[in-house]
Amino acid sequence: NTKSVESFTKVKPFNQIDGTITYGPYSNIVALTEKELSVHYRNNSPFLTVTRIERLIEVSHWGNIAIEEKIEVEHTGAKLKGPFSRYDYQQDHHSGPASVRSYKTVLPASASDVYYRDTNGNISTSNMKMRKDLVELDLRPRYPLFGGWRSHYTLGYNVPSYEYLYHSGDEFLLKMRAIDHVFDDMQVDEFVTKVILPEGSA
Repeated sequence: NTKSVESFTKVKPFNQIDGTITYGPYSNIVALTEKELSVHYRNNSPFLTVTRIERLIEVSHWGNIAIEEKIEVEHTGAKLKGPFSRYDYQQDHHSGPASVRSYKTVLPASASDVYYRDTNGNISTSNMKMRKDLVELDLRPRYPLFGGWRSHYTLGYNVPSYEYLYHSGDEFLLKMRAIDHVFDDMQVDEFVTKVILPEGSA
């Protein structure tokens, strides 16, 4: 939307109509010619980034696989200006469009014994819905996230090993998602995964 455009590079020919900026067409351009274009626009949407996930997969002798993820997130959008008042924030339901109050995480349909906690203990401000093909978690951090603010938490659950562990004779194959759906359109900066196999595995 050009109403939110602060400025843009005007390389002729260009055209600005309603919410669209169009460059070109360009002809008779020498090969490998470069010209930098930039568009500066206002966007108060929340930009949530996963800065790090450490995923631990523990395969048990007893038909269970335990998953635990230590997740660090940061609001990488426009930074909050001025002081923050939780009271004012809670009174005005239309305030804070750029803040992140909650987001949806998706787990496998067979996930059980789900927990969501941080260094202070269990975080009870979450909801879990069992869908046909997945488990949907509505995660709500202890505080809303504004630009530059961070949060970290641990999310864990169990799944039955027969859904992910295959074997032929003495050979076993573990086949599961490398990473869960943390939130829509997620960007992950750093991802570490560790697998713990049963004692005696070779």
